[in-house]
Formats: sequence, C-alpha cells, structure tokens
Amino acid sequence: MTDVTSDIEAGKATVDVTNAVDDGLAAELVARAQAGGVKLTGEGGLLQQLTVMM
Repeated sequence: MTDVTSDIEAGKATVDVTNAVDDGLAAELVARAQAGGVKLTGEGGLLQQLTVMM
C-alpha cells in the first residue's frame, strides 16, 4: 500500500518511496519482462515503458 501525505501549505502531495513499491509486484514485473524477452533498461525496456505510463 502506498503512503501518501498531503502538504497543503506547499500545495503538493508527497509519496513515501519506501512504501510506494510493493516488492512482490516489482519482482513479478521483472520476471514477466525477462520471460517475454523485454530488456529491463534502455530503449523499449521495462523501465522506459513504466516511466512513459506515469
């Protein structure tokens, strides 16, 4: 679960990164990418695809 706190005075939300990534989900994404022949980094890699989605 992601912990999000709101900083109303600054007008922005912050995310506690230590809780933002579920280890199991990250491991599953990496395993699926590797099984499908997708690179983890670089042009067309998993990291780039995730970055574009966000």
